[in-house]
Amino acid sequence: MAEVHSSIDEANSRFLKQARRFNYTTPKSFLELINFYKDVLGKKRGNIEMNIQRFEQGLMILAQTQEKVEGLQQELKLKMVTVGQRRQETDELIAIVGKESAIAEVEQNAANIEEE
Repeated sequence: MAEVHSSIDEANSRFLKQARRFNYTTPKSFLELINFYKDVLGKKRGNIEMNIQRFEQGLMILAQTQEKVEGLQQELKLKMVTVGQRRQETDELIAIVGKESAIAEVEQNAANIEEE
């Protein structure tokens, strides 16, 4: 702040040389500068706090999603075991149906031969 205030004095000197007019810096100007700085600082802090809240919410949502995904992976493992068992049962049933179809076909052929 002090550096800014002293740079204003330098700017006033340049203004006097160029425009040949005086410009004064008063304590009120310095207080206005401080108030302006406080306003800008407050806005920046508000933006930072808002961003922190957004990031925290995002992290919370990511953690919840990760928990859900892990739960779904566990369910998938259990269902894959069930699917494997049912596939094996289906393969056995197909084998039995295939044998019975072959027997039925032989009997059908035998019946067709007897009818002729």
